[in-house]
Amino acid sequence: MPLLAHLIAGSPARNHDFDFARRRLLDALYDAGDIRTDVYQDYEHAAGADLLVSYTSQVPVTDAACGAVRGWLEGGGRWFAIHASNSVRDNTLLPPLLGSKFITHPPYTHYSVSVCADELTDGIAPFEVDDELYVIEQQPGIELLLYTHWGGSAMGGREFPSELRPLMYRSRVGDGGVLYLALGHCNRPFDKGRPEAPDGPDRRGPWDTPVYQELIRRGVHWAAKR
Repeated sequence: MPLLAHLIAGSPARNHDFDFARRRLLDALYDAGDIRTDVYQDYEHAAGADLLVSYTSQVPVTDAACGAVRGWLEGGGRWFAIHASNSVRDNTLLPPLLGSKFITHPPYTHYSVSVCADELTDGIAPFEVDDELYVIEQQPGIELLLYTHWGGSAMGGREFPSELRPLMYRSRVGDGGVLYLALGHCNRPFDKGRPEAPDGPDRRGPWDTPVYQELIRRGVHWAAKR
């Protein structure tokens, strides 16, 4: 029997090109083979599939939906969460499940990515990307897979010391868990947090690079327990 995936892709903030990410992730799920995918824009029906994949930002999630996702993860479910999926505003229930919470990021930039030894990263060499560099508040116990070092000025004029910044990690939740990949910004000129803000450049981040496509492929296979 084929597996069932739930893909959550979208946001009321419309601050990313969710159409682009949704299409790419649907392709990755389809290419994995023997997976059917149902697509949603919120987490109210996220639990219950064989695997969960998300590319979201600032999506309101009810306590009941958070509880359902927790129960699903604790029972062995796996969630592949990408980029702004950990941008959850004032939600206090999701960060312990996701393993982190988005705080801010500096301007879109070029930076290097270091790789930790793990079966999920086997054969992947250190690489460089053009992307947003997420500053996150991490939960204890995450298993680091990719990281960079950064310090400086971020959105809102906040200053951060130079230190290790997780870019990909695995986090256990009961018998299941979460694989989080911070890389993957994409936007069209009109995809922005505030409608009145000026248009910006069209950006695809690392999506068209072979290493990022391989990370997405491996993330889907991990979530499918393959």
